[in-house]
Amino acid sequence: MSRKFKVIVADDEKLIARNIARRIQEGNAAFEVVAQAGTGLEALELAGQLMPDVVFSDIKMPEMDGIELIARLRAQNPSALCVIVSGYSDFEYARAAIQNSAVDYLLKPVNPEELTALLSRLEAMLLAREQALAPRREAGAGEVVDNVMMYLRQNYDQQIDFAAVAEAQAVSAPYLSKLFHERVGTSPSRYLTDLRMQKAKKLLLDSQLSIKEIAARVGYPDPFHFSKSFKNAVGMSPAQYRERREGN
Repeated sequence: MSRKFKVIVADDEKLIARNIARRIQEGNAAFEVVAQAGTGLEALELAGQLMPDVVFSDIKMPEMDGIELIARLRAQNPSALCVIVSGYSDFEYARAAIQNSAVDYLLKPVNPEELTALLSRLEAMLLAREQALAPRREAGAGEVVDNVMMYLRQNYDQQIDFAAVAEAQAVSAPYLSKLFHERVGTSPSRYLTDLRMQKAKKLLLDSQLSIKEIAARVGYPDPFHFSKSFKNAVGMSPAQYRERREGN
């Protein structure tokens, strides 16, 4: 069976997202669109779950634009390649995308020939990276993952630099992300988020700490970011979670 590379398409216009997804799969059989997202935040959440190889993203989207999305993807899943697709031809958008390590910037409507050429380049990049990483898949891989899991459990209340964590284990950040997903079933950043949410739920139930104090104790200096992440993970705000449990 030939290698399939996973793709997420993010665009708040569903018809456009479906059209881009169709053109990607028609343009190169090596790529499979595994999800479509209507917002940048949804795309980031899906990327944490699915660990895509490539993300195609619009610029103008609700909740989080494409530029912020690819910047945050770099921290969450450094191995993902990002492509901006937008109707905005202003060079400042392209420059911002490139500064955040976007592989390319395509204008809508997407030219099929340009897309096919880009997909061929992406495939070559991904295959070359896999070949470079292959010799490093050694018996010590399990120890690397165990070490990282222990580090995250002990330091979940701190700001985590996954590039530094990978360097401490003498591996690259992309390799760590792939290895962690293979052995744990999720990305390091998603594992950290789940860990923080578990700790936060316990503090919400077992303490009288304010939401702001709990946010700081589980590694979120910004309480707004904490509340948003908590609601995405749990389905309700921290205050609602505390009130609902207290009412039982």
